[in-house]
Amino acid sequence: MTPNLFTAGAVLCCWLFFSAGCSLKYSDGKKNVESEVPEFVFANADFSRWEKNKRTLSMRARTLEQYKSGGTYADLVSFTAYADDGSAETEGSCGLIAFDSKQKIYSLYDGIELTNEPRGVTISADELRWDGNTEQLTSRRTDTITMKKNGTVVRGSGFSASGVSNRFVFTGAVSGTVETDEDAEEGGDAQSRQ
Repeated sequence: MTPNLFTAGAVLCCWLFFSAGCSLKYSDGKKNVESEVPEFVFANADFSRWEKNKRTLSMRARTLEQYKSGGTYADLVSFTAYADDGSAETEGSCGLIAFDSKQKIYSLYDGIELTNEPRGVTISADELRWDGNTEQLTSRRTDTITMKKNGTVVRGSGFSASGVSNRFVFTGAVSGTVETDEDAEEGGDAQSRQ
């Protein structure tokens, strides 16, 4: 598997063995008491996924809750996905995650940060969605995300990235700064603005 930023989606898939939801759940307006009470609640959850005697993922959450209806929610989440050689490939964190393992839809909220070490790329956002079926990482059309690589910082809205093609686009307004090698050598503040 080629290391890429979208390994975070694979990280989230490790939670597929959880089948229900929690009190971190956003209210859906239904008054079914059974659906409002978590089936399982894990405090200070800390676990790893292993495949072929290699750790592929480690994950921590302050609270992880599962509902009988199928939703799973966790808060204060951090994770690391590992490459085949055991090195950290993608690291991430967020304030809240909600996912439906049946639909393979994962919604991340609040202070999201994803860093792909091999590519040197960091994405920061307040809301992102990973669709495990299409391998697409997207923001809402009006939400702004920040992408950093080396001296380049890009902010834009309408973010969409493909785990299949390893390409990304912004459909909304984009702005940013680029630090050239000359700027770094001179120690100057000169930056290009797009």
